[in-house]
Amino acid sequence: MDNRVLFLGLFLFTLGGVNGFPMNDLIEKLPGQPNVTFRQFSGYIDVDENAGRSLFYYFVEAENDPMNRPLTIWLTGGPGCGSVGDGFLSVGPFITTANAHGLQRNLYSWIKASNLLFIDSPIGEGWSYSNTSSDHEVGDESTNKDLLTFILQWSEKYPNFKSRDLYLGGSSYAGHFIPNLANALLDYNKQSNNFKFNIKGLALGNPLLRNKLDTLAIYDFFWSRGMININLHQQILKECNGIDEDNYSNNATKWSKLCQEAMDKAELAAFVLSSINAAKTSHFDVLRASCNEKWEDLVLGKEVTKVSYEVDMCILFRADFYFNIPEVQKAFHGNRTNLGYQWKGCFEKSGLKYSDADKDIDMLPALKKILQQSIPITIFSGDQDAIVPTVGTLNHVNKLAKDMNLNLTKDEAWNHENKGGGWMYSYDNLLTLMTVKGANHHVTFSKPFEALFIFTNIVINRSH
Repeated sequence: MDNRVLFLGLFLFTLGGVNGFPMNDLIEKLPGQPNVTFRQFSGYIDVDENAGRSLFYYFVEAENDPMNRPLTIWLTGGPGCGSVGDGFLSVGPFITTANAHGLQRNLYSWIKASNLLFIDSPIGEGWSYSNTSSDHEVGDESTNKDLLTFILQWSEKYPNFKSRDLYLGGSSYAGHFIPNLANALLDYNKQSNNFKFNIKGLALGNPLLRNKLDTLAIYDFFWSRGMININLHQQILKECNGIDEDNYSNNATKWSKLCQEAMDKAELAAFVLSSINAAKTSHFDVLRASCNEKWEDLVLGKEVTKVSYEVDMCILFRADFYFNIPEVQKAFHGNRTNLGYQWKGCFEKSGLKYSDADKDIDMLPALKKILQQSIPITIFSGDQDAIVPTVGTLNHVNKLAKDMNLNLTKDEAWNHENKGGGWMYSYDNLLTLMTVKGANHHVTFSKPFEALFIFTNIVINRSH
């Protein structure tokens, strides 16, 4: 081979100009990772160079035939949780080993059906950052603007995926992030004379859609489960009324003193505790106790697990540890700002201040706009979640279907491999809500087998 040709090939490889992939973002191998055949990439996209604002991403190829598989963007909620770290306890290719010093394959990763792109958003989450302190005061609009800029630049970096079938998924506050991003991409399509995003569907897990009603639904959930008595439930209905599905305002609501006192009383009664904060930590999963193991045990290489009703509740804890290992951060090309605090999957000390007012925004109009363009939406809801309970989400979905004159075409149990998965409500095969038995606020973490089934058979197969 001509030496000049060899040099040119090495030069292009270094700069990232090989087959439409930025090879300088290629992850050679993560510490403790098993051998795999798919490729992984990670790095930064500068969304505002003047402000020094950058979003971190992690991209994983589908394990089979990636060039003919769709692309799925995954965002997690909070707002205050990083999506990249979330990928290692939900839909990504790996979960940590029991001692958190290595990785093992996630048997129910969504890479079985799609390429996956995780984005640490908003600014201040995971390894995303800004050199401008005011950038950490964010809300739905600024977050969505950064995400759109990111996607446009990422698509130039990965041109093979520009017009690929695209799915958008996420959990919790992604009930805001994902519909907003979908509408931004659809608006871009209307103005673009270049490529267009080929959005095929949305997948939302326990999404926050109408915050004030979702808050009231917590106490409906407690009463339906026998966690509070009817008198306390009726007191909350009386003192906290004024909001219903047909009378929702985006204006922030301040609960009255009597309403807040009744809510606090219900929290203590529901979990038989004397601390309201301790009670609220149980909202994530009312069936299982959280992991309360010690960080020092992982430092010593000990195995840390806590399996309750078939779910290892320490997976989140171990992921936090793994992402703090210096060799891991180096392999990811992450933490280029050398964080002055410990990396944490959620609610770390980055200075992030998210708009409280935006949390009360009604997301049904955004969902309606998407559905009007014949893009299906699938919502899956864990029935052990008291953060965004199924009872409230079902009310929102019914309201949305009614407003759009969508017919209830399926109202039935759904099963997977002869096991009851939950209940399905489908409206004209366009809007679907699936409850998931035994799942907590994070369905993809607590019931990954069922989540993969929903993604593969409902979200993807329905669009083909």
